[in-house]
Amino acid sequence: MENPSSIVRQYAETSSVTSLWTRINARRGLPFAQQAVHMAKDADYVGDYKLTIFSTKWLTFDNVFWLSFATPIAWILISKRVPK
Repeated sequence: MENPSSIVRQYAETSSVTSLWTRINARRGLPFAQQAVHMAKDADYVGDYKLTIFSTKWLTFDNVFWLSFATPIAWILISKRVPK
C-alpha cells in the first residue's frame, strides 16, 4: 500500500499550473510559447528587437515618457484659451 502523502505529492506535481501550461503549449504550439529567437548574425539586437540606424538613438516606446508631460501641458494651454 502506498503512502497517502506520496499520492498527494504526485497529484500536486501533475496538476500544477506550470505542468498544465507546458502540456498546453506542447499540444497547440502557441505563438508565445518559449521558442528560439532567430536573429541575423550581422545585426545588433536589444532583446529580440533589431536595431536600425534610426532606432539606436530613439525607440518608439520612448515617446510615452514625453507624452506623460506633454499631455497635461497641452490640456492647460488649451483650457486657458477657452472663454469663460
